[in-house]
Amino acid sequence: MQMIKTRKLLAIGVCALTAMGFSWSTQAADTVKIGVLVPLTGATAADGDRLLRAHKLAAKQINEQGGIKSLNGAQVELVVADTQSKPEVSRSEADRLISRSGVSVLMGAWASAATIPALQVAERYQTPFIVTSAVTDSITEKGLKYVFRVSPKGSWAADSVMDFMKYMGDKGASIKKVAIAFEDGPFGQGVAKGYKTRLQARGIDVVAEESFRTGSADLSTQAAKLKASGADLVLIVCYVDDETVLLRAMAAQEYRPFILGFGGHVHPTLLQLGDLVENTFGVVEWMQDVKKPAAEAFVKAYQAEYDGEIPLSHSAQAYASTWTAALALEKAGSADPVKVRDALAGLNLPDGPASLLPEEALAFDEHGQNHVRYVIAQVIGNQFVTVWPESVASKQVVIPK
Repeated sequence: MQMIKTRKLLAIGVCALTAMGFSWSTQAADTVKIGVLVPLTGATAADGDRLLRAHKLAAKQINEQGGIKSLNGAQVELVVADTQSKPEVSRSEADRLISRSGVSVLMGAWASAATIPALQVAERYQTPFIVTSAVTDSITEKGLKYVFRVSPKGSWAADSVMDFMKYMGDKGASIKKVAIAFEDGPFGQGVAKGYKTRLQARGIDVVAEESFRTGSADLSTQAAKLKASGADLVLIVCYVDDETVLLRAMAAQEYRPFILGFGGHVHPTLLQLGDLVENTFGVVEWMQDVKKPAAEAFVKAYQAEYDGEIPLSHSAQAYASTWTAALALEKAGSADPVKVRDALAGLNLPDGPASLLPEEALAFDEHGQNHVRYVIAQVIGNQFVTVWPESVASKQVVIPK
């Protein structure tokens, strides 16, 4: 009975948006609202500002180029909400942006743990949600009609890592034992599961699996267990602050295996560790040296806007998401969320600003998933460079001694 009441209230809320002044045709005359969920405070706040900068850059470009022309030049207005890195806050803020602010589409919300509850709200309100960076596989496996993801699935990283390990073996690297260290949220668990499944399928021994909570101040116990396992390669799945703590703990125990991180590895903060990260690897959705015209244009514009700062992979995803939302609005010729959703489902963007990710075109399949590959970056000379696949690499791989 309670569920029936809840559904009725949601339906009333959707219908009430127009009655409360959120007339899509009226709104289109001056601005169109796009909701942005980002962690500006809390455990994952370090990444929130970078996400928001990319969202703002894209919106600025869109508006300078005439706004949404099919909506009489409506300017894009970003309505930003801080998730505080908390799932419950992300859920409530998603509700607020839709029911009170009248956004036509939502974007966000960085971590999978904060993204999943927010997109469930969007689905109930029949408002499209563009997932920028969360990679938990299940996001696009639940049959949700209003969810679209520009980033790849986390399990796809495992395929790229397996291929890279073979490539490393061909280059002379000896990798016989592998350990996995991961944060215990949906993101870490999902990627770690994919790693283990594929490693076992290839007959590679997984000698240790160590999980930890995001924000842990001491990971010396996990580091000791990893060292005791004798792993030649440690696959790390977590956010940058956690990886920093783990790598320092491993160094304190004089344990220096091959390192291949995912989630927080390709991040400027990690470079502050100096020699501890030299020649380490990271699997990532995008790199600033990816050889695509749209990527080169984005890097140039981002550095001009933000005093030479180098954009990261999630910055590129946020930028692509904002342009994708605008192009869907353009195609729909309406700020009505349902019409925007239908436009998103039919997009195919082989060029232009939204095409900067390492794929032939940005397009969503029947599940709302964009098919995009990963690349492998390495720290060489205290800089992140793309080393694999060779077709997009800017430098040759260095085999750590």
